[in-house]
Amino acid sequence: MRKILICFAYKGTNYSGYQKQPNKITVQSVLEDCLSKVLKENINIIASGRTDAGVHALKQYAHFECENKIDLNKLPTALNTFLPPDIRVYSAKKVDSLFNARTSAKTKTYMYVFCKDKIINPMLFDMVSKLEYNVDINLIKNCMEKFIGTHNFKAFCSSKTCATSFIRTIYDFTMEEKQNYLIFKISGNGFLYNMVRIIIGTIIDIARRHLDISCIEDMFKTGNRALGGKTVDGRGLYLFDVKYE
Repeated sequence: MRKILICFAYKGTNYSGYQKQPNKITVQSVLEDCLSKVLKENINIIASGRTDAGVHALKQYAHFECENKIDLNKLPTALNTFLPPDIRVYSAKKVDSLFNARTSAKTKTYMYVFCKDKIINPMLFDMVSKLEYNVDINLIKNCMEKFIGTHNFKAFCSSKTCATSFIRTIYDFTMEEKQNYLIFKISGNGFLYNMVRIIIGTIIDIARRHLDISCIEDMFKTGNRALGGKTVDGRGLYLFDVKYE
């Protein structure tokens, strides 16, 4: 029995999120069906984490166990032959029996992309979120600094979360202005359900003067989601990378 780690990417537009759900087309279900077909055995995969409906991944990882002795250099090509074009497997390698794609992850990085154009390019409408407001860029940067470090993020996650601990550490948080785009990148040791989307939404509401910046500290202290901003659209969110070392 081998334990295999695959690296893959997907455009989330046509899927009801990553995780398998009854009567839904998800990234996990499509990948498992394809792996089972190529390897000729029942395959169940465990990914580094879940993404919501419409959310994309530039570099996602998942592991699985199998008896098949297929050359792992050939596995990505074999899988991509059968996968839909909005899911691509980049690599496959053998990993240690103790490795776990979810619990072995050291750092996860998400990216969020806003477009300031009045009219979104139709080729990008499901890949970026439209920035509807004029925002104070310096205020955005001041907000971002407050998230660095270890905090209780209970107020920055959906009530639907199954998490039992809300303590997470943010290592890095950046924002780049590129032409008419605002590109956020946030790295941490883990993220709660809707955490990135609520953080970004709260920052935007502060930067458009709809909320005061003091609400961030109040949210950390009280765990009260109602003190924050809206949850931004999933279409602008990407799982950017996962590091295991």
